[in-house]
Amino acid sequence: MNNILNLTVSPAAIAIVGGGFSGSLVAANLLRNATMPLSIKLIERNSEVGRGVAYGTPVDCHLLNVQAGKMSAYGDEPNHFLNWLHSNGHEQVTPSTFVPRRVYGDYVQATLKAAQANAAVNVQLERIVDEAIAIETKPHNTIVYLSSGQCLHVQKAVLALGNFPAILPAPLAVLDSRYVKDAWSADAITNLNPKDAILLVGTGLTMADAVVALHQQGFQGQIHTVSRHGLMPCSHKSTNPYPAFIDVETAPKTARGLLHVVRQELRDAFTQGHDWRAVIDAIRPIIPQLWQAMPLPEQKRFLRHVKAYWEVHRHRIAEGIAEILDAAMESGQLIHYAGRIQSCQELENGVNVRICERGTHKDIVLQVKRIVNCTGANCDYRRLQHPLVASLQEQRLIRPNTLSMGIDTAPNGALIDADGKTSQMLYTLGTPRKGNLWETTAVPEIRVQAANLAQELLQSLNPKPDVTTFVLRKPAMLFRQLFDKESSTYTYLIADPESKIAILVDPVLEQVERDLQILRQLGLTLRYCLETHIHADHITGTDRLRSLTGCLGIVPENAGTTYADRYIADGNILELGNVQIRAIATPGHTDSHMAYLVNDTHLLTGDALFIRGCGRTDFQNGDAGLLYDAVTQKLFTLPDDTLVYPGHDYQGQTVSTIGEEKCWNPRFAGRSRNQFIELMKNLNLPQPKKMLEALPANHHCGRFLVAWDYQI
Repeated sequence: MNNILNLTVSPAAIAIVGGGFSGSLVAANLLRNATMPLSIKLIERNSEVGRGVAYGTPVDCHLLNVQAGKMSAYGDEPNHFLNWLHSNGHEQVTPSTFVPRRVYGDYVQATLKAAQANAAVNVQLERIVDEAIAIETKPHNTIVYLSSGQCLHVQKAVLALGNFPAILPAPLAVLDSRYVKDAWSADAITNLNPKDAILLVGTGLTMADAVVALHQQGFQGQIHTVSRHGLMPCSHKSTNPYPAFIDVETAPKTARGLLHVVRQELRDAFTQGHDWRAVIDAIRPIIPQLWQAMPLPEQKRFLRHVKAYWEVHRHRIAEGIAEILDAAMESGQLIHYAGRIQSCQELENGVNVRICERGTHKDIVLQVKRIVNCTGANCDYRRLQHPLVASLQEQRLIRPNTLSMGIDTAPNGALIDADGKTSQMLYTLGTPRKGNLWETTAVPEIRVQAANLAQELLQSLNPKPDVTTFVLRKPAMLFRQLFDKESSTYTYLIADPESKIAILVDPVLEQVERDLQILRQLGLTLRYCLETHIHADHITGTDRLRSLTGCLGIVPENAGTTYADRYIADGNILELGNVQIRAIATPGHTDSHMAYLVNDTHLLTGDALFIRGCGRTDFQNGDAGLLYDAVTQKLFTLPDDTLVYPGHDYQGQTVSTIGEEKCWNPRFAGRSRNQFIELMKNLNLPQPKKMLEALPANHHCGRFLVAWDYQI
């Protein structure tokens, strides 16, 4: 209980079920951002939090599969992990180093500890060493039942369940447990004789971990590996960033179509000297959107035919790990097979394993002393044997995903129950969302989900702030306002700080070099150039930027332009990671003008609304009545604290708000529609001095037409 000016406030309570990486990161974000009384109950059956299976390994040669420079726990602090390393005895680590996973577990623990130490006085973290076995939702609270018999009464619960143990392939289920081990059990590769033969079932990342652990302990025996396709993980390699080449809106909606686009891009990239890894990495920021755009039959087709090939190229291993695997294969110690295990037979001192080889259908018989299941995590909630999952299913609080991967969730991570209703109390992140998002298990995805989920939870609790609390909206984006002095034009650079994908709104041809320099300095990849309208006072830099970066040029629909890559309509939303840009049709200055609302906080008004003014309406099919309607009925109905960023300013002003413009803009404040029309009709402004050259060029996205353009 907290006493604030004699007012008693009971702290809200949030339970986090699972204290691995994802659960710890949700807790850390809650601790960082909570301003009201809050009790966070972190439930983890192991005595240590922050490690989970991945970062709980004691083996030093188990390395991260991503370079240290990309492994920050916080998207808004990209060097957070590197700074911690350099402050904790790892000064030699560079952004490209692959750090031991054990060290990363230390970092996660330290991150949670620091968040707890720096939290507000009335925000508390309670670590509970126990296991949640059931959850029950009531109209106004949630009850979490623990195996010890304790019950926790909370407002919200987060299922940070991570990965469940791999399913044992059916032919192995008949064997004695002496011969079959799970890859992550403590005795998976212990008590082996140096010359024993061993079979690893699965040829992915878990197999690679097992091989390097065997290598570290000096195992000299034969290592067999088998999987349905027999594909081995590819290694990382330093590459230069590759520009985005797939647009979600226009991308194929079939597995075959997407595969064709990617293969063609790989061929083109190869001819230009690019490594295939850079092409694959360029797709990553939009994978969830591409996945969700595919119909269910196409998602199933992808899983049947493409999944195995995608995973070995997308989920790569450190070069040092790849060198160990390559050396083992070259020496003949490591042999991998493509096929299915048909049967197993126990012998006096080992097991005979019969494999049906892929393609030839020939039988391969191996005699081994041990079989280690490396098939990866089980995320089929229909087959999980866990009391908490069973409880949730019995109460119809979860709905297993149709693809047998995880459970169905809303975009904010809330659970969707068996009747299709979105929960207001239960949430999840990471692996359980795999069926909905496909890419959701790596640190870059989980840290974004954890930050967003913490914000969602805090907002949904809807506290009444005390007299000393001020809550400011913090847009999750990079935002820059740039100025061209000659035309008094503002260009806006907007980017998602996580994916580093950027958009430029209303670029100016003469400022292209400036814009490219800023993109380079901030490490951004330009995906779009977006126009508010066809400009008459400057030539757009879109075509020039498109030729230099490979970005797409987007203009409002009905603008009558050529050479645009896409057109945007009223209500359309562009997504750049956590950044959403919604188009708002605001005709009047021209007949195809758009304003853009960014993350519901920043309004780019173009020439529809200036700071204490507005754009003219006397050419390009301008209409003063339409402009008055657009501004008063669309823009002025937004929240008063919405920030207004105009397309031009001639008085040195940079930003305003909707509330200010409603009160103080002399063009609109206190004027009727007819009065506004009369005012605009009598402005008698001179033509823009660049109008004759700007309009023709901008109707072609800034491309200057020469004679050969017509000789086709």
